[in-house]
Amino acid sequence: MIKTNFKYNIKLHGNGIINSYSQLFLADSYWLAAFVFIASFIDVYVGFYGLLSVILTNVFAQILNYNQTYISKGYYGFNSLLVGLFIGYTFQPSWQLFLLVGFISFITFVLTIVIAGLQANKKLPYLSLPFLFAVWLIQLATPHFATLINNDRGIFVYNEMLKLGGADMVQAYHFYDNIELPHLLDVYLKSLGAIIFQYNIIAGILIVIGLLIFSRIAFLLSIVGFLSGYYFFILLQGDVNLLNYTFIGFNFILAAIAIGGYFLLANSYSFLLVIIAAPIISIIIAASASVFGLLGLSVLSLPFNIMVIMVLYFLYYRVKADKLKLTQVQLFYPEKNLYRFLNEKERFNDEVYFKIGLPFYGEWQISQGQNGSITHKNEYQYAWDFVIKDDELKTFRLPGINLEDYYCYALPVLAPADGYVVDIIDGIDDNLIGDVNLQQNWGNTIIIKHAEQLYSKISHIKKDSFKVAVNEYVYKGQMLANNGSSGRSPEPHIHFQLQSTAVLAATTIQYPLSNYITKINGKYVFKTSGIPNENDIVANAAINNLLKNAFNFIPGKKINWNTEINGKKSIVKWEIFTDINNHSYIYCYETKSLAWFVNDGTKFYFTTFEGNKNSLLYYYYCNVHKVLFSYYQDMVIEDSLPIYDVFKPLSRVFNDFLLPFSNTLKAQYLLSYVSIDDYLYPKNILLRSQVNLQSIFSFNKSITANFTISEGNFQSFEFLILKKTIKATCEIL
Repeated sequence: MIKTNFKYNIKLHGNGIINSYSQLFLADSYWLAAFVFIASFIDVYVGFYGLLSVILTNVFAQILNYNQTYISKGYYGFNSLLVGLFIGYTFQPSWQLFLLVGFISFITFVLTIVIAGLQANKKLPYLSLPFLFAVWLIQLATPHFATLINNDRGIFVYNEMLKLGGADMVQAYHFYDNIELPHLLDVYLKSLGAIIFQYNIIAGILIVIGLLIFSRIAFLLSIVGFLSGYYFFILLQGDVNLLNYTFIGFNFILAAIAIGGYFLLANSYSFLLVIIAAPIISIIIAASASVFGLLGLSVLSLPFNIMVIMVLYFLYYRVKADKLKLTQVQLFYPEKNLYRFLNEKERFNDEVYFKIGLPFYGEWQISQGQNGSITHKNEYQYAWDFVIKDDELKTFRLPGINLEDYYCYALPVLAPADGYVVDIIDGIDDNLIGDVNLQQNWGNTIIIKHAEQLYSKISHIKKDSFKVAVNEYVYKGQMLANNGSSGRSPEPHIHFQLQSTAVLAATTIQYPLSNYITKINGKYVFKTSGIPNENDIVANAAINNLLKNAFNFIPGKKINWNTEINGKKSIVKWEIFTDINNHSYIYCYETKSLAWFVNDGTKFYFTTFEGNKNSLLYYYYCNVHKVLFSYYQDMVIEDSLPIYDVFKPLSRVFNDFLLPFSNTLKAQYLLSYVSIDDYLYPKNILLRSQVNLQSIFSFNKSITANFTISEGNFQSFEFLILKKTIKATCEIL
């Protein structure tokens, strides 16, 4: 147990240190952290005190039983890192300085907890406010402590280099110190270095490399923000010493990354916001310098904090967020945030929380659609009329003069979704064919409340056929009554509409139908959500129990796979779990990979993958990305995969630069329903998936997989990836 705890603590604090450096740029990247870490040690004393401060803060957090995930992620450590870097840059090393670092690290941690709590109530980040308050506390206290001597190492830099590294270090430093760069580039690089109190171009170059590896969007934003703020400052003939002496232009860079691609999704509007915000930061820099200079306090990152918090607070009060979109799920990469948003927009943009289905069995045709040619007009335009037609497009058998001659007459009427029956109108006789009842226009009708301001109404029902009563709770697919031809109905049909009140003559509302099948050019197409049109043939997706049972992945279920990869056999074990947000996922014991999924009773689909992209679970995630629990011959299910999951980093580089403005990559998923041995009692179903990776510039790539569902909860699939043939068969235990 001691050994386990020791390993755990090493990992906890190792991650806490690394991520503290990464968090300086609102990132979660070991690569960026490595470059920032190295850059922080160009002045060794600065780097040492920064590292010491992080270690102490994370130790305090663990001893006091604070959130260990936050320790690991660097949320507690990055403000203390900044304070330690400031101390190492400002003061001469001494044993008293060690004492100061210990106490100020604890104070910074306390400030982090307090400010984070206060800001959380307003849904605002705490950023580097704890660092600012801690530094101001030090600056105000310094004159009263004689042992705190200001650093003068920069004056005798060559002697210091000689002591630390000998003549070679002096020569290297002399070389880099004499590099002449254009003024603008020099200030930009030194402003980047100034974030970690390293006022030299070497630190700036290292951070630029780290930024480029971490995020092309963040790199672009750093340039756009800096140029906008810098040139505004120059055009107004501002005090250039503010930029040249302290290189406080890093406020432009950090604010640009924060509001351009971190807290907001990167797009042309967020870049425009950065261009507008940077000049305002220039004004805040100048104003802050005037005020805080009188108090002997440094401005540091105050303008960055003011701008970001002000922008976010301002945006929270919008009625509609269509241009500048706040990041809802923070993945700590501007590209990953944006790729996820674009993928979810493409996959789920038309989906609604409460799903409404069709109120009947089988295939029906829409004889009159929304804003139809006869009665669906004005406030009643969002409604459908449904009938059944034969191959000759007739709605009746010959002679067609009796109600019973019509295919849809007396067929079951179903609940389109769960809800309470709030009103039933009954007792109205069916009309003779060709007649209408204008006095009782709606005929026999049922109104169901599904949610607040969401009601469905089904009309023209057969007299005395209701199987439910008012105030009864009904379930989706439950039989309500039989179809008739009462009210304004010259022949049997179903009138179906959605409305926001329980009033019989209420205005209709436009609301999409969910999980239905339609026929297009004779082929079946599945619609996750949509508004079917007049003359469309539609049906609820008929559930195939063999498919449904095969993907009945409930928490605790275990899955064993017998795999063969290029002739090499192995056993892979999976188990189903549920996270704290009640989201289900598959966990692979061999690779520690996870794949989150949704099963809504009609279809199974994956949402997110984390882990090893050479694992069986990853291939399953890509090739079984979405499955409808219905079998229609030759039907094709279309979906898209997240770009970030399927394209390798190098193949995304060019697209990353363009992503805020245009996406040049596409990952298309197609699932074909190939064969079934028996429609009524199937024992084997063959599906075929295809993943198409497309780029308008360089390449196109396809991966095809055959996937078999067999009786007894067996699944097997085979697919070819490059030169790798993978076969897998499993039993769902």
